Amino acid sequence: RHRKAYKEGNLREELDLDINRLWERNLGRDDRMLSDHGKEARFPFLDTNVMNFLAVTPLDDICDFSLGPGEGDKRILRLIAKRMKLTTASQLVKRAIQFGSKVAHLCDKQRFGSRRQAKGVSNYNDGLQAKTSKHP
Repeated sequence: RHRKAYKEGNLREELDLDINRLWERNLGRDDRMLSDHGKEARFPFLDTNVMNFLAVTPLDDICDFSLGPGEGDKRILRLIAKRMKLTTASQLVKRAIQFGSKVAHLCDKQRFGSRRQAKGVSNYNDGLQAKTSKHP
């Protein structure tokens, strides 16, 4: 999504949208999950000073989507990691924790019995679609 916005020239607007709905879309889910396990999250990159710095930093210093995944995305963090001699970490491709850790798959399997049932794909839905179709 961000790579596409970068190509279309509206990356700043897309990032602003993400920041404005951060609590609703990401942090709320993360907070509920951690709280359920008696833990409290810490988000050092959401510190007011960090956010204010990033708000006035040119996007080309923050990211460079002309480079591939694991290079241009989160560029500023990758450069800091390299300076700290965290070479391997600086090259890892970004993975969302809820997807990259496969926790979403496990939760769906636990709640619904399978990924297919969680997505609503079943013989019942196929039959219902056939009954409501305009074609005989």
